[in-house]
Amino acid sequence: MATDKGKPAAGKPTPAEPAGTAPGGKKSIAAALARKPSRKVAKDMLVLELRRLRAMFTEIAERYVANAEGEIAAVIEAVEGKSLPAARVKRMLEVVRGLTVKPRKGRRKDLARIEGAAASLRKELGE
Repeated sequence: MATDKGKPAAGKPTPAEPAGTAPGGKKSIAAALARKPSRKVAKDMLVLELRRLRAMFTEIAERYVANAEGEIAAVIEAVEGKSLPAARVKRMLEVVRGLTVKPRKGRRKDLARIEGAAASLRKELGE
C-alpha cells in the first residue's frame, strides 16, 4: 500500500482556519470585543472594577480626613497665637461643646457637623 508523500492520508480532513482568526493565527480583536463576555469574564471584570472603586473610596476618604484635620489644626494654631476676648472664647467653646456626634456609628453627618463647627470657629476668628 503505497501512499504519496505530501498528500494527507485518506479519511483525515485538512485543518481549515477557524472563522474568527486572521492570517497568522491571531484572533481578530474586533471580533473578540464584539462578542458578549462570558459570565465568568463579566464577573471577573466586576470584581476588578469593585476593587478599583474601593481603592478610590479609600483615597478620597484619606484626603477628606487630611483636609478636615488641617482645618482644625489651623483653628488650634490661630487660637494659640492670638489674644482673644473672653466673650469670643466663650462663644467658641459653646460651638465645640454643642457638637452632638456619635463616633462609633461612623456617620457622614457627624463628619459634616465637625467640619461645620471648624468653619464656624474660623469665621469667629476672622480667618
